[in-house]
Amino acid sequence: MRRILKIALILFSVLIVIGALYSRVHEEDYTKSELKISGIGSVESVEINILVDNNPNLDLKSPWGISIYIRTQNLSILFDAGPDPNALKENSKKLNLDLSDLDLAVISHEHEDHIRGLEYISEVNRNLTIFVPAHMSESCKNWIKSLGFKVIGVKDTTLISEGIAVVGELYGPPYEQALAINVKNLGLIVLVGCSHPGVNKIVSKAEEDLSQNPYAVIGGFHLSGASLNKIRDIAKALIEMGLKRIYPIHCSGEDFREFLRENYPEVYGDGRVGLKISFSGNQTEVGGG
Repeated sequence: MRRILKIALILFSVLIVIGALYSRVHEEDYTKSELKISGIGSVESVEINILVDNNPNLDLKSPWGISIYIRTQNLSILFDAGPDPNALKENSKKLNLDLSDLDLAVISHEHEDHIRGLEYISEVNRNLTIFVPAHMSESCKNWIKSLGFKVIGVKDTTLISEGIAVVGELYGPPYEQALAINVKNLGLIVLVGCSHPGVNKIVSKAEEDLSQNPYAVIGGFHLSGASLNKIRDIAKALIEMGLKRIYPIHCSGEDFREFLRENYPEVYGDGRVGLKISFSGNQTEVGGG
């Protein structure tokens, strides 16, 4: 009996050690960046190019999904990658955007219409670092790593460069993060993927964590098929945050786009694939649409 008890205690101790080692490895693989938000800083200007969106434009491919190319004076960033590597490849070439020069990528969440385009990126920029939500599924993280990328999980809002931060994950489901660029004398440009947790909650988190006023939000708002009451509530919440430009694309829904166009034309931006938006100082320039 004593021998059995001794063996059981040994096995229990071994399991504790293994569990601790696994936890440590897991944490080291996917922990947030060590950078803390003491002040986000700013960029002089930013150029936003909508590479993939299901709102059609010109002769560009428009599958259901989203991918946005961001360029500042120092960095080129891909936010989400769309559902189709061929669409990302063809659209980037037609828009004269060289994705082999990307410095990093940020994935909002793990749904396929936001990640599958990474297969093309792996052909032209295999050693890229990709920031993902810390609670992204292990299977999705492993798939991204299998393409040759370095994966960094982000839990809390994290500065990744001067004036640029990943807005920490919120639960939708799934867990989802966003990207914020602080333009000097303008404010935060917030990029969202699908806004499963709520676009107003994401923008509010960016404002609170970064201590900067939001100026624009661009991306999917997850309002396709939403009731008129919900559309009204979300629009009102965004306007009350002081946003000056709102570009609803992807899963935002035509009803929300039309509501914003009719009721808040001064802030509505007609987002679609191929659109280029430049923010600098107190100026916003739109082209490509």
